[in-house]
Amino acid sequence: SVFGVELAVRSLFDAPTPAGLVRHLDAAGAARTPLRPADRTGALPLSFAQHRLWFLDQMEGPSPTYNIPLALRLAGPVDAGALRAALRDVVVRHEVLRTVFPESDGVAVQRVLAPETVSPELTVRTVTEAGLDAALADAARHAFDLSGELPLRADLFVLGEQRHVLLLTLHHIAGDGWSLGPLGRDL
Repeated sequence: SVFGVELAVRSLFDAPTPAGLVRHLDAAGAARTPLRPADRTGALPLSFAQHRLWFLDQMEGPSPTYNIPLALRLAGPVDAGALRAALRDVVVRHEVLRTVFPESDGVAVQRVLAPETVSPELTVRTVTEAGLDAALADAARHAFDLSGELPLRADLFVLGEQRHVLLLTLHHIAGDGWSLGPLGRDL
């Protein structure tokens, strides 16, 4: 960084001392321009896959067809306030989870919402074990409004003081089945 050059990692192993590394500086290439975050406050184009899902949503209307649900059984007490805060933290750190897909001048765009403006929804409901399947299915059928609603919802079903089920529902425009694993672990 100080010399404005980029050394290959191999150089560190070939010459593990400062004196040895000096000999590699002349052969080193110029340093690449450092990456800097781009301004994400304006409208951004959709990827081809997102555009396809947005188009289908426009044609068919909001529907749960492209929802990806993940249900997790939780053992022990659950602090709904802490869960709500953790959910907000995940949404703040991952732009796609705080992105809406409005139409602007007849064209679909992505609009990444500012972190301080997002408040992901966590609905808490008490259900019986017998009513759990129906409650999960009903919550997973939520029809997202892609133009203004975050593409992630969370529902916490309280079965008892020590038994809960957390349902995360992600719209496919913001992720895929593989994304649910890292999302669940991150949360």
